[in-house]
Amino acid sequence: MSRESKEGTALEGQSAENQTGLLVVKEEEEEASAVVGEANPVQCSENSCWRFQGFRYPETPGTREALSRLRELCRQWLWPETHSKEQIVELLVLQQFLTILPEELQAWVRQQQPESGDEAVVLLEYLQRHLEEPGPQVERRA
Repeated sequence: MSRESKEGTALEGQSAENQTGLLVVKEEEEEASAVVGEANPVQCSENSCWRFQGFRYPETPGTREALSRLRELCRQWLWPETHSKEQIVELLVLQQFLTILPEELQAWVRQQQPESGDEAVVLLEYLQRHLEEPGPQVERRA
């Protein structure tokens, strides 16, 4: 059964306004599933984090829906069913650590996809050492 026919069957009898809202949610859920299946866990977590942090109140028809959507996005990001409390705290701390870095460093560290704050620090220390190493000396002749 095609995606369109599944959605049409599930939405029969509902107003056009509700259908539109449900279709958007359905598409986002399928998009999130596609990301989970294709990306590595770190990239998936990063994408889910961006969706969680980027969510805005006007994207929902009401307050209950907004809170419900935030909970759903948070669960997609932090995976409370599979991550321990310590792992969830580490994800939150890593995200905040990356957020406070200067833009250039933040972009570089995010590209490396660290899985923990400690790993992010090791990457930054490596970069700092690499940047502090003197380059090849060039002799000037008069």
